[in-house]
Amino acid sequence: MTIVWYVLIHVSLGLIGSDYFRFTNVGALYCVAASAVVQGYAMWEIHRRSWPMFLQSIDADASPATVATARRGYWNRLGRVFIFRVSAFSILTLLIALLVRGAGS
Repeated sequence: MTIVWYVLIHVSLGLIGSDYFRFTNVGALYCVAASAVVQGYAMWEIHRRSWPMFLQSIDADASPATVATARRGYWNRLGRVFIFRVSAFSILTLLIALLVRGAGS
């Protein structure tokens, strides 16, 4: 259900920022920056829920190298999810802004 809220947030961003979010270099950077802020909060929510479960999954008798590798993998996966979400929602925001302006503008 939370994904619906983030879709609505990015649709609203596209409606509000239609003058700024354009298919140009600067417009795309503005859109990515706005999406990164919104998705940063989403990633914090994901981390807040998954970090305790991740810590429970680590064996108490695991070697420090294994624990370090597992933590690095956790942060790498979280980073990839962040990049994917920012990319997908930036495209959504850009398309909504394009629809608001009209395709010819």
